[in-house]
Amino acid sequence: MTPPDGAEPPRIDLPHPFELGVATSAYQIEGAWDEGGKGPSIWDVFSQTPGKVVHDIPGDRGVDHYHRMPSDVALLASLGVDSYRFSLSWSRLLPEGTGQVNRVGVDFYLRLFDALADAGISANVTLYHWDLPQALEDRGGWLNRDVQHWFGEYAAVAYDLFGDRAARWATLNEPIANWAGYGMGVFAPGKTGALSGRTAMHHALLAHGQAVSAFRASGAQGEIGIVVDVWKRSAVDPTPENLQRVRDQDADAHEAFLNPLFKGGYSDHQVERWREDGSMPQVRDGDEALAAAPIDFFGLNIYNRVLVDAEPGDEARTGFVGGNFLDSGKFYDPEVAYEVLGLLHQEYRVPVPIYVTENGIANCSETLDAGRVHDRDRIEYVRGFLHAIARAAADGVDVRGYYLWSFLDNYEWSLGYSERYGIVHVDFGSFERTPKDSAYWFRDVIAERSLWVDAPGVAGRPGRST
Repeated sequence: MTPPDGAEPPRIDLPHPFELGVATSAYQIEGAWDEGGKGPSIWDVFSQTPGKVVHDIPGDRGVDHYHRMPSDVALLASLGVDSYRFSLSWSRLLPEGTGQVNRVGVDFYLRLFDALADAGISANVTLYHWDLPQALEDRGGWLNRDVQHWFGEYAAVAYDLFGDRAARWATLNEPIANWAGYGMGVFAPGKTGALSGRTAMHHALLAHGQAVSAFRASGAQGEIGIVVDVWKRSAVDPTPENLQRVRDQDADAHEAFLNPLFKGGYSDHQVERWREDGSMPQVRDGDEALAAAPIDFFGLNIYNRVLVDAEPGDEARTGFVGGNFLDSGKFYDPEVAYEVLGLLHQEYRVPVPIYVTENGIANCSETLDAGRVHDRDRIEYVRGFLHAIARAAADGVDVRGYYLWSFLDNYEWSLGYSERYGIVHVDFGSFERTPKDSAYWFRDVIAERSLWVDAPGVAGRPGRST
């Protein structure tokens, strides 16, 4: 893990204990969308609809993980990961969303769990990563309050089938996706409307609570939690208008989940704001207690900071709150991880261990040379974030793991195959896998539990100014 110039710069040790792994999701990698008794999901239908995905390429094949699972697990083992975070396909297990279990789908996941166990890799399972069975969408989907019970039934089935196989269970991944799918229309199922989006988000919180309750009743092993993404807003210029924009945008995004999870309900600011614009979801007696059901861990997905400014173009200003730019020109501010972990610790007083369940970067000037894929920007990006996370741990935040997004280049939702997040390159024609430089670098970090930095207190190299 010595840097390219052979020098020996300062090193930092990662926290102990600290889990290192990689992450994927079922729809993005599995493919086999209609094989083995699987029912269609909302993403199968959405991606097959013209005009919804870049180049109109559906996600039918993912990256063929369904057929390549054994070799993919062998590749995971070669990286030495402690844990693998993946999601189950709801409609592969329950083609109609409820009722009859599909044994072929069950067998696929049993083989995956067995392969991971044989390789000494811990399973970190997400129940829902955005792929609602289309059969349930036909009954109203996340706009139907009964979705909480459908999800509770699905969760109970999963715990019964695999409850002794996973170390960690997440109910939902990034439930803000319901805003993208039911409020903005850019994700499946493609519906729009502020009230629709907020209602789908609220029902996701109820579904989470039902899945936690089912976990407690099931006797399943391991821990139960949830994964929320935080794109912290910051004002480029601290004008009153910009600061209000920051407050409002944070309230509409991650605070819509963090407040119910850890503060007992929506804030007065949120209720006032959503009533004013007509998007306040219906909150019934018992909803707040259900959403706030005690969990065992919290998953944080964090990628970058969102810069807020009234003047278009000013968001690229250099030197802003420690931000800089990678060689690819991408804005890069790992300090946001330190800040958000501190926010969770101090403002929300999260009472359980935190795991960074996703962090990564796409399309970072990858070059192919003599069979090797060079992606220096990805290495620098991950190094910077790991350093910021380690500093937060040293300052008292109970953060116990990091999952790099993503293990494989995959199908990136409405962006199709146009974005590459993987540390393993995938040829989207043949699906051949080639580890990138970042995969070998991450393998060494996992082995050594430390990484070098350019200078004490600097998270990664400075990058370049525009």
